[in-house]
Amino acid sequence: MRIIIVGCGRLGSELANSLWLDGHDIVVIDQDPESFQRLAKTFMGSRIIGHAMDQDTLKTARIEEADAFVAVTGEDNLNIISARIAREIYFVPRVVSRIYDPVRANIYERLGVATVSTTTWAVNKIEDLIFHRALDVQLSFGNGEVNLVRLAIPAGLFGRTVESITIPGELEVAVITRRGRSFIPTLGTVFEEGDIARVVVARAAFGRLEEFISAVA
Repeated sequence: MRIIIVGCGRLGSELANSLWLDGHDIVVIDQDPESFQRLAKTFMGSRIIGHAMDQDTLKTARIEEADAFVAVTGEDNLNIISARIAREIYFVPRVVSRIYDPVRANIYERLGVATVSTTTWAVNKIEDLIFHRALDVQLSFGNGEVNLVRLAIPAGLFGRTVESITIPGELEVAVITRRGRSFIPTLGTVFEEGDIARVVVARAAFGRLEEFISAVA
């Protein structure tokens, strides 16, 4: 994929380095030429000095050929405006913008611009580490509203079905790993000794899952 990244700060440079190693065609735009020093020595993608809202800069980046556009500067206004230009003028199919203000992030999500609110994500993550350390969160979606939790099935659940810990819209067993092999459970699947479950959990249901596991452990 050809991916344009606006902003070569800590997040932008790490993203560029990672995507380059994965074999993608990466273009990094930043107004400060010194910011490119954050890129790895092995990074061979394009570096463009310029402003992401400048048409000449975007044309130099060949935005009309881009498969994805990511705006991760330290300025909300620059991120969202450049993202909307990419989406609405150049019709880039995948556009993502970092927004520090959670309220504005929600507004722009409704306008069709995918946003990442680092503030909301960080707050949710810190709260989870403080209050839900017993749960092994392996993956978070959105800003942490939904999580994938690894759960070693306790003895109290052996012989019981996946429905015993299912709450529609809140808790759902997505995958069970048994004797080294993984499968997607169906209604009526029974837990066995040694099972490891990956459970999709709404953040609001963390407490209930912890309480239930403690009760059957």
